[in-house]
Amino acid sequence: MKKHDLIIIGGGPGGSTLGAYMAKKGYDVAIFERENYPRFHIGESLLPASMPIFKETGFFDTLNSGKYITKYGARFVDYRVEEEIYFGFQNGFNPDIPSAFEVERGDFDKDILEHAKTCGVTVYQPDRVKGVAFYDSHVTIQATSGEYQAKFVADATGRESLLGRHFKLKKKNDDLNNVGVFSHYIGVKRQPGQSEGDITIGLLPNNAWSWVIPFKGEKTSVGVVCNAKYFQAGADLGQYMETQLSTSSILRDYMKDAERVQEIQVISNYSHRSETFAGDRWILIGDAATFLDPIFSSGVHVSCTSARFASQILDTVLKTGTTITEGGHDKWYYETMNKGIERFHHLISMFYNTNFVEAMKKTLVLERTRQAYTSAVAGDMWNDDNVIFKMRVL
Repeated sequence: MKKHDLIIIGGGPGGSTLGAYMAKKGYDVAIFERENYPRFHIGESLLPASMPIFKETGFFDTLNSGKYITKYGARFVDYRVEEEIYFGFQNGFNPDIPSAFEVERGDFDKDILEHAKTCGVTVYQPDRVKGVAFYDSHVTIQATSGEYQAKFVADATGRESLLGRHFKLKKKNDDLNNVGVFSHYIGVKRQPGQSEGDITIGLLPNNAWSWVIPFKGEKTSVGVVCNAKYFQAGADLGQYMETQLSTSSILRDYMKDAERVQEIQVISNYSHRSETFAGDRWILIGDAATFLDPIFSSGVHVSCTSARFASQILDTVLKTGTTITEGGHDKWYYETMNKGIERFHHLISMFYNTNFVEAMKKTLVLERTRQAYTSAVAGDMWNDDNVIFKMRVL
């Protein structure tokens, strides 16, 4: 039986980032990924606050190689009244996070997993984990390729949450019961100059919204999110997208020369949270622990942030020979992760429950408030120095 210090189930951004952190610390780490890469995935707009993490793991050089388009800000347009606000990330509190990247996930996921390999991670791919058994001193993994043993296991399987289901931890966030419909297009109109790579979020009728995420080259990701009660199951998805994207003259102008180059995708009932994020010999990473909503592009950032915190815990317990719960690391991990997640949740609720563009236009008049909200939109949710966190506005 092959033995490792840590087995990570899932080779997406969270799993690969955790693997890179742990391998760079000198541990024997294995990642099991069931799919061949590249493969399509949602979550294509990275946040500036993730960039320090990628610099720590060494992955930032790949992102910054010219392969991916740079994202300097986020534009929110209320298509109903044709007003907009812009968050330029260089205007936030943290000068170290002035930009991010837009990434086609087929390439990005392949690149970040390859980086984990260069850090020393053993990758089993494609290799499906069929079962996990827990013992006092170790964990065994039954995979397609055989049986493996590790001192700890990390679940980075995304919304599938293999261990979350195993321990019956998953609970739905009923206030975020949304449906996302999306595809890739060529010929979508772009912003000029440096703004070409910026994400555009559009407010639509009935609390729906759209995203436009440009990639390097001609391709652009376009999607529409609405509450499940407004989405008709079995609807013609092409007609649905066409109808939603023609509700505004601005959107029609964006899409007038657009040609769809991929099948339309749908995801629903995706918002959830686990009751706890760790146990004696296991820990949940990213979407396997929780996923809120795509509106502020929090998914990849929460995954990579959880990987960073989890690496600190796993380093400690592997050195001391203790379990995660013995030192109270499970409680620390849950409380620490939950702090930033709750701030994201409050920002998301503000978007859905207020006239966001109008409210922000009034709020952003003051420079310090503009800096505070820009930092939040940039994903800097674990920065306790932000005035809107100190005042519990978020």
